[in-house]
Amino acid sequence: MSISRPTEMIRVLHIISGDLWAGAEAQAYALIKQLGKDCTIAIVLMNEGELATRLRALNIPVTVLDETRASPWQLLQGIRHTINTFRPTVIHTHRQKENILGSLANLTTLRVRCVRTVHGASEFDGGLKTRAQRWLDHACGRWLQHGVIVVSQELMGKLKGHYGAQHLYCVPNGVDLAELTEKANAGTDLSFQADCQHIAIIGRLVSVKRVDLFLETARLVLDRSTKYRFHIVGDGPLEKTLKEQAATLELTEPYMQFHGHRTDIPAIIQACDAVVLCSDHEGMPMVALETLGLGKVLLATHTVCLAQNGVLTGHAPVAQTSNALCEAIFGLQDKSTHQEPRQYRFKLTIDQCAKQTIGVYCYE
Repeated sequence: MSISRPTEMIRVLHIISGDLWAGAEAQAYALIKQLGKDCTIAIVLMNEGELATRLRALNIPVTVLDETRASPWQLLQGIRHTINTFRPTVIHTHRQKENILGSLANLTTLRVRCVRTVHGASEFDGGLKTRAQRWLDHACGRWLQHGVIVVSQELMGKLKGHYGAQHLYCVPNGVDLAELTEKANAGTDLSFQADCQHIAIIGRLVSVKRVDLFLETARLVLDRSTKYRFHIVGDGPLEKTLKEQAATLELTEPYMQFHGHRTDIPAIIQACDAVVLCSDHEGMPMVALETLGLGKVLLATHTVCLAQNGVLTGHAPVAQTSNALCEAIFGLQDKSTHQEPRQYRFKLTIDQCAKQTIGVYCYE
Protein backbone atom coordinates (compact mmCIF):
# COMPACT_ATOMS: atom_id res chain seq x y z
CA MET A 1 0.00 0.00 0.00
CA SER A 2 1.50 3.33 -1.05
CA ILE A 3 0.69 6.76 0.35
CA SER A 4 -0.07 9.20 -2.44
CA ARG A 5 -0.16 12.49 -0.53
CA PRO A 6 0.97 13.93 2.83
CA THR A 7 -1.50 13.60 5.69
CA GLU A 8 -1.68 17.36 6.31
CA MET A 9 -3.52 17.67 2.98
CA ILE A 10 -6.20 15.14 3.95
CA ARG A 11 -9.58 16.61 4.85
CA VAL A 12 -11.91 13.86 6.02
CA LEU A 13 -15.68 14.11 6.34
CA HIS A 14 -17.18 11.31 8.45
CA ILE A 15 -20.90 10.60 8.06
CA ILE A 16 -22.38 8.64 10.98
CA SER A 17 -25.84 7.98 12.43
CA GLY A 18 -24.99 8.86 16.03
CA ASP A 19 -28.31 7.58 17.39
CA LEU A 20 -26.71 5.05 19.75
CA TRP A 21 -23.59 4.73 21.83
CA ALA A 22 -22.39 1.19 21.22
CA GLY A 23 -19.25 -0.54 20.00
CA ALA A 24 -19.28 0.91 16.48
CA GLU A 25 -19.83 4.43 17.79
CA ALA A 26 -17.10 4.04 20.41
CA GLN A 27 -14.68 2.85 17.74
CA ALA A 28 -15.63 5.67 15.36
CA TYR A 29 -15.07 8.20 18.14
CA ALA A 30 -11.65 6.76 19.04
CA LEU A 31 -10.62 6.67 15.38
CA ILE A 32 -11.77 10.24 14.69
CA LYS A 33 -9.96 11.50 17.77
CA GLN A 34 -6.74 9.85 16.61
CA LEU A 35 -7.15 10.95 12.98
CA GLY A 36 -7.53 14.53 14.17
CA LYS A 37 -3.82 14.53 15.02
CA ASP A 38 -2.88 14.18 11.34
CA CYS A 39 -5.94 15.18 9.30
CA THR A 40 -8.53 17.94 9.22
CA ILE A 41 -11.82 16.40 10.33
CA ALA A 42 -15.50 17.34 10.08
CA ILE A 43 -18.53 15.25 11.03
CA VAL A 44 -22.09 14.85 9.81
CA LEU A 45 -24.40 13.06 12.26
CA MET A 46 -28.02 12.06 11.72
CA ASN A 47 -28.90 12.37 15.40
CA GLU A 48 -27.98 14.25 18.54
CA GLY A 49 -26.59 12.01 21.25
CA GLU A 50 -23.51 10.97 23.20
CA LEU A 51 -21.33 10.77 20.09
CA ALA A 52 -22.18 14.37 19.16
CA THR A 53 -21.39 15.52 22.69
CA ARG A 54 -18.03 13.76 22.78
CA LEU A 55 -16.98 14.99 19.35
CA ARG A 56 -17.85 18.60 20.20
CA ALA A 57 -15.69 18.26 23.33
CA LEU A 58 -12.77 17.60 20.95
CA ASN A 59 -13.56 20.87 19.11
CA ILE A 60 -14.34 18.94 15.94
CA PRO A 61 -16.97 20.61 13.69
CA VAL A 62 -20.21 18.62 13.97
CA THR A 63 -23.27 19.09 11.76
CA VAL A 64 -26.42 17.31 12.95
CA LEU A 65 -29.07 16.59 10.32
CA ASP A 66 -31.97 15.29 12.42
CA GLU A 67 -33.25 12.20 10.60
CA THR A 68 -36.37 12.15 12.79
CA ARG A 69 -37.48 15.46 11.23
CA ALA A 70 -35.79 15.56 7.82
CA SER A 71 -36.79 13.57 4.74
CA PRO A 72 -34.15 11.50 2.88
CA TRP A 73 -34.05 14.26 0.24
CA GLN A 74 -33.41 16.90 2.91
CA LEU A 75 -30.69 14.74 4.46
CA LEU A 76 -29.05 14.34 1.05
CA GLN A 77 -29.15 18.09 0.46
CA GLY A 78 -27.70 18.72 3.91
CA ILE A 79 -24.78 16.39 3.24
CA ARG A 80 -24.20 17.95 -0.19
CA HIS A 81 -24.10 21.40 1.43
CA THR A 82 -21.55 20.22 4.01
CA ILE A 83 -19.39 18.64 1.28
CA ASN A 84 -19.41 21.82 -0.77
CA THR A 85 -18.63 23.92 2.32
CA PHE A 86 -15.96 21.74 3.95
CA ARG A 87 -14.37 20.56 0.67
CA PRO A 88 -13.13 17.17 1.91
CA THR A 89 -10.55 15.10 0.07
CA VAL A 90 -12.01 11.91 1.58
CA ILE A 91 -15.55 11.00 2.65
CA HIS A 92 -15.85 8.16 5.18
CA THR A 93 -19.29 6.68 5.87
CA HIS A 94 -20.63 4.32 8.56
CA ARG A 95 -23.86 2.21 8.43
CA GLN A 96 -26.37 1.66 5.65
CA LYS A 97 -28.32 4.91 5.36
CA GLU A 98 -25.17 6.97 5.79
CA ASN A 99 -23.34 4.88 3.17
CA ILE A 100 -26.10 5.48 0.64
CA LEU A 101 -26.60 9.19 1.32
CA GLY A 102 -22.88 9.89 1.57
CA SER A 103 -21.96 8.16 -1.68
CA LEU A 104 -24.85 9.76 -3.58
CA ALA A 105 -23.98 13.21 -2.20
CA ASN A 106 -20.37 12.70 -3.25
CA LEU A 107 -21.43 11.53 -6.72
CA THR A 108 -23.41 14.76 -7.21
CA THR A 109 -20.75 17.12 -5.80
CA LEU A 110 -16.95 16.76 -5.60
CA ARG A 111 -16.55 13.05 -6.47
CA VAL A 112 -13.61 12.65 -4.09
CA ARG A 113 -12.32 9.38 -2.67
CA CYS A 114 -15.17 7.78 -0.69
CA VAL A 115 -14.85 4.79 1.66
CA ARG A 116 -16.98 3.07 4.24
CA THR A 117 -16.39 0.98 7.35
CA VAL A 118 -18.43 -2.18 7.90
CA HIS A 119 -18.35 -2.68 11.68
CA GLY A 120 -20.17 -6.02 11.73
CA ALA A 121 -22.41 -8.42 9.85
CA SER A 122 -26.05 -7.48 9.34
CA GLU A 123 -28.19 -8.53 12.30
CA PHE A 124 -31.63 -8.54 10.67
CA ASP A 125 -33.16 -9.99 7.50
CA GLY A 126 -36.15 -7.64 7.54
CA GLY A 127 -38.90 -7.17 4.98
CA LEU A 128 -38.96 -5.93 1.43
CA LYS A 129 -37.99 -2.35 2.34
CA THR A 130 -35.03 -3.53 4.39
CA ARG A 131 -33.84 -5.87 1.63
CA ALA A 132 -34.17 -3.08 -0.95
CA GLN A 133 -32.12 -0.71 1.24
CA ARG A 134 -29.50 -3.41 1.72
CA TRP A 135 -29.28 -3.97 -2.05
CA LEU A 136 -28.86 -0.23 -2.63
CA ASP A 137 -26.24 -0.10 0.12
CA HIS A 138 -24.25 -2.92 -1.53
CA ALA A 139 -24.56 -1.25 -4.94
CA CYS A 140 -23.24 2.06 -3.56
CA GLY A 141 -20.38 0.27 -1.86
CA ARG A 142 -19.36 -1.57 -4.99
CA TRP A 143 -19.84 1.12 -7.62
CA LEU A 144 -19.85 4.53 -5.92
CA GLN A 145 -17.28 4.06 -3.16
CA HIS A 146 -13.58 3.42 -3.60
CA GLY A 147 -13.02 1.06 -0.70
CA VAL A 148 -14.74 -0.96 2.00
CA ILE A 149 -12.94 -1.15 5.34
CA VAL A 150 -13.77 -4.27 7.37
CA VAL A 151 -12.73 -4.75 10.98
CA SER A 152 -11.89 -8.47 10.85
CA GLN A 153 -10.63 -11.19 8.53
CA GLU A 154 -13.84 -13.15 9.17
CA LEU A 155 -15.93 -10.23 7.95
CA MET A 156 -13.68 -9.82 4.92
CA GLY A 157 -14.36 -13.42 3.96
CA LYS A 158 -18.11 -12.88 4.22
CA LEU A 159 -18.09 -9.73 2.09
CA LYS A 160 -15.82 -10.78 -0.78
CA GLY A 161 -18.83 -11.90 -2.77
CA HIS A 162 -20.54 -8.53 -2.34
CA TYR A 163 -17.68 -6.17 -3.13
CA GLY A 164 -14.81 -8.18 -4.58
CA ALA A 165 -11.54 -8.84 -2.75
CA GLN A 166 -9.76 -5.93 -4.48
CA HIS A 167 -12.29 -3.52 -2.97
CA LEU A 168 -11.78 -4.64 0.64
CA TYR A 169 -9.29 -3.46 3.27
CA CYS A 170 -8.97 -5.14 6.66
CA VAL A 171 -8.29 -2.55 9.36
CA PRO A 172 -8.82 -4.02 12.84
CA ASN A 173 -10.31 -1.82 15.53
CA GLY A 174 -7.99 -0.42 18.17
CA VAL A 175 -8.05 1.16 21.61
CA ASP A 176 -6.19 4.04 23.19
CA LEU A 177 -4.39 2.16 25.96
CA ALA A 178 -3.42 5.31 27.89
CA GLU A 179 -6.97 6.67 27.92
CA LEU A 180 -8.40 3.22 28.63
CA THR A 181 -6.14 2.76 31.67
CA GLU A 182 -6.94 6.25 32.94
CA LYS A 183 -10.69 5.60 32.76
CA ALA A 184 -10.30 2.18 34.36
CA ASN A 185 -8.37 3.65 37.28
CA ALA A 186 -10.99 6.38 37.77
CA GLY A 187 -13.24 3.80 39.40
CA THR A 188 -16.98 3.22 39.37
CA ASP A 189 -19.81 3.92 41.79
CA LEU A 190 -21.07 0.35 41.40
CA SER A 191 -20.45 -1.99 44.32
CA PHE A 192 -18.45 -5.21 43.82
CA GLN A 193 -18.48 -7.60 46.79
CA ALA A 194 -14.88 -8.43 47.67
CA ASP A 195 -15.28 -12.14 48.48
CA CYS A 196 -17.09 -13.02 45.23
CA GLN A 197 -16.16 -13.66 41.61
CA HIS A 198 -17.70 -11.01 39.33
CA ILE A 199 -18.64 -11.94 35.76
CA ALA A 200 -20.00 -9.37 33.28
CA ILE A 201 -21.54 -9.20 29.83
CA ILE A 202 -21.35 -5.75 28.25
CA GLY A 203 -23.21 -4.53 25.18
CA ARG A 204 -26.53 -3.68 23.61
CA LEU A 205 -29.42 -5.87 24.75
CA VAL A 206 -30.22 -7.28 21.31
CA SER A 207 -30.66 -10.86 20.19
CA VAL A 208 -27.26 -11.23 18.49
CA LYS A 209 -25.46 -10.65 21.81
CA ARG A 210 -27.06 -13.78 23.34
CA VAL A 211 -27.60 -12.35 26.79
CA ASP A 212 -30.18 -15.11 27.21
CA LEU A 213 -27.30 -17.60 27.13
CA PHE A 214 -25.47 -15.56 29.76
CA LEU A 215 -28.54 -15.81 32.03
CA GLU A 216 -28.76 -19.56 31.56
CA THR A 217 -25.06 -19.85 32.38
CA ALA A 218 -25.49 -17.78 35.55
CA ARG A 219 -28.22 -20.13 36.75
CA LEU A 220 -25.97 -23.17 36.26
CA VAL A 221 -23.07 -21.50 38.08
CA LEU A 222 -25.16 -20.33 41.01
CA ASP A 223 -26.67 -23.80 41.40
CA ARG A 224 -23.16 -24.98 42.26
CA SER A 225 -21.79 -21.96 44.12
CA THR A 226 -23.23 -18.70 45.48
CA LYS A 227 -19.82 -17.00 45.47
CA TYR A 228 -20.47 -15.49 42.04
CA ARG A 229 -22.08 -12.24 40.98
CA PHE A 230 -23.27 -11.61 37.41
CA HIS A 231 -23.52 -8.18 35.83
CA ILE A 232 -25.40 -7.14 32.67
CA VAL A 233 -24.21 -3.76 31.43
CA GLY A 234 -26.13 -2.09 28.61
CA ASP A 235 -29.64 -1.34 27.44
CA GLY A 236 -31.70 -2.16 24.39
CA PRO A 237 -35.00 -3.48 23.10
CA LEU A 238 -34.71 -6.86 24.87
CA GLU A 239 -34.28 -5.41 28.37
CA LYS A 240 -37.83 -6.28 29.51
CA THR A 241 -37.67 -9.78 28.00
CA LEU A 242 -34.31 -10.51 29.61
CA LYS A 243 -35.47 -9.29 33.01
CA GLU A 244 -38.47 -11.59 32.70
CA GLN A 245 -36.16 -14.47 31.85
CA ALA A 246 -34.02 -13.65 34.88
CA ALA A 247 -37.10 -13.69 37.09
CA THR A 248 -38.18 -17.05 35.65
CA LEU A 249 -34.70 -18.45 36.38
CA GLU A 250 -34.92 -16.97 39.91
CA LEU A 251 -31.88 -14.79 39.28
CA THR A 252 -32.29 -11.96 41.73
CA GLU A 253 -30.04 -9.30 43.24
CA PRO A 254 -27.31 -9.39 44.35
CA TYR A 255 -26.56 -12.50 42.27
CA MET A 256 -27.77 -10.98 38.98
CA GLN A 257 -27.69 -7.23 38.41
CA PHE A 258 -28.90 -5.19 35.43
CA HIS A 259 -26.93 -1.95 35.34
CA GLY A 260 -28.36 -0.39 32.16
CA HIS A 261 -26.35 1.99 30.00
CA ARG A 262 -23.08 3.06 31.63
CA THR A 263 -20.31 5.44 30.64
CA ASP A 264 -17.71 3.92 33.01
CA ILE A 265 -17.20 0.64 31.12
CA PRO A 266 -13.39 0.47 31.57
CA ALA A 267 -13.75 0.81 35.34
CA ILE A 268 -16.42 -1.92 35.39
CA ILE A 269 -14.17 -4.23 33.36
CA GLN A 270 -11.34 -3.51 35.76
CA ALA A 271 -13.53 -4.41 38.74
CA CYS A 272 -14.68 -7.74 37.27
CA ASP A 273 -12.89 -11.07 37.23
CA ALA A 274 -13.99 -11.90 33.69
CA VAL A 275 -16.04 -10.56 30.78
CA VAL A 276 -18.15 -12.95 28.70
CA LEU A 277 -18.64 -12.53 24.95
CA CYS A 278 -21.06 -15.12 23.57
CA SER A 279 -22.60 -13.34 20.54
CA ASP A 280 -23.87 -15.23 17.50
CA HIS A 281 -21.39 -13.18 15.48
CA GLU A 282 -19.18 -10.12 15.93
CA GLY A 283 -16.94 -7.92 13.83
CA MET A 284 -14.15 -6.72 16.10
CA PRO A 285 -15.93 -6.07 19.43
CA MET A 286 -14.61 -3.09 21.35
CA VAL A 287 -15.45 -4.68 24.70
CA ALA A 288 -13.09 -7.54 23.82
CA LEU A 289 -10.27 -5.12 22.98
CA GLU A 290 -10.88 -3.09 26.14
CA THR A 291 -10.94 -6.22 28.29
CA LEU A 292 -7.70 -7.57 26.86
CA GLY A 293 -6.10 -4.12 26.80
CA LEU A 294 -6.66 -3.94 30.56
CA GLY A 295 -5.16 -7.40 31.03
CA LYS A 296 -8.45 -8.89 32.21
CA VAL A 297 -9.88 -12.32 31.38
CA LEU A 298 -12.15 -12.60 28.35
CA LEU A 299 -14.33 -15.69 27.99
CA ALA A 300 -15.26 -15.67 24.30
CA THR A 301 -17.23 -18.35 22.48
CA HIS A 302 -16.05 -19.78 19.16
CA THR A 303 -18.72 -17.74 17.33
CA VAL A 304 -16.71 -14.55 17.94
CA CYS A 305 -13.63 -15.76 15.96
CA LEU A 306 -11.12 -13.58 17.80
CA ALA A 307 -8.28 -15.93 16.89
CA GLN A 308 -8.72 -15.08 13.20
CA ASN A 309 -8.39 -11.40 14.07
CA GLY A 310 -5.02 -11.77 15.75
CA VAL A 311 -6.42 -11.25 19.24
CA LEU A 312 -4.73 -13.41 21.86
CA THR A 313 -7.18 -14.37 24.58
CA GLY A 314 -4.88 -16.66 26.57
CA HIS A 315 -7.25 -19.60 26.24
CA ALA A 316 -9.12 -21.62 23.63
CA PRO A 317 -12.55 -20.33 22.55
CA VAL A 318 -15.47 -21.71 24.54
CA ALA A 319 -18.33 -23.62 22.91
CA GLN A 320 -21.48 -21.50 22.59
CA THR A 321 -23.46 -23.39 25.23
CA SER A 322 -24.40 -22.55 28.80
CA ASN A 323 -22.69 -25.73 30.08
CA ALA A 324 -19.39 -24.84 28.36
CA LEU A 325 -19.49 -21.28 29.66
CA CYS A 326 -20.30 -22.55 33.14
CA GLU A 327 -17.25 -24.82 33.15
CA ALA A 328 -15.07 -22.01 31.79
CA ILE A 329 -16.17 -19.73 34.63
CA PHE A 330 -15.33 -22.34 37.23
CA GLY A 331 -12.04 -22.90 35.42
CA LEU A 332 -11.01 -19.33 36.23
CA GLN A 333 -10.12 -20.49 39.72
CA ASP A 334 -7.64 -23.06 38.43
CA LYS A 335 -4.52 -20.95 37.88
CA SER A 336 -2.52 -24.02 36.86
CA THR A 337 -4.53 -24.46 33.64
CA HIS A 338 -5.61 -20.87 32.96
CA GLN A 339 -3.13 -18.59 31.23
CA GLU A 340 -3.63 -14.99 32.24
CA PRO A 341 -3.80 -12.41 29.41
CA ARG A 342 -0.68 -10.27 29.13
CA GLN A 343 -1.01 -6.62 28.31
CA TYR A 344 2.36 -6.43 26.54
CA ARG A 345 1.09 -8.86 23.88
CA PHE A 346 -1.80 -6.56 23.00
CA LYS A 347 -1.09 -4.71 19.76
CA LEU A 348 -4.52 -3.58 18.51
CA THR A 349 -4.06 0.07 19.40
CA ILE A 350 -5.91 3.06 18.00
CA ASP A 351 -2.75 4.62 16.56
CA GLN A 352 -2.18 1.52 14.41
CA CYS A 353 -5.83 1.59 13.35
CA ALA A 354 -5.55 5.27 12.37
CA LYS A 355 -2.32 4.71 10.41
CA GLN A 356 -3.92 1.90 8.41
CA THR A 357 -7.06 3.97 7.83
CA ILE A 358 -4.99 6.86 6.46
CA GLY A 359 -3.32 4.33 4.20
CA VAL A 360 -6.75 3.44 2.80
CA TYR A 361 -7.53 7.14 2.33
CA CYS A 362 -4.33 7.64 0.33
CA TYR A 363 -4.18 4.34 -1.54
CA GLU A 364 -3.91 4.43 -5.32
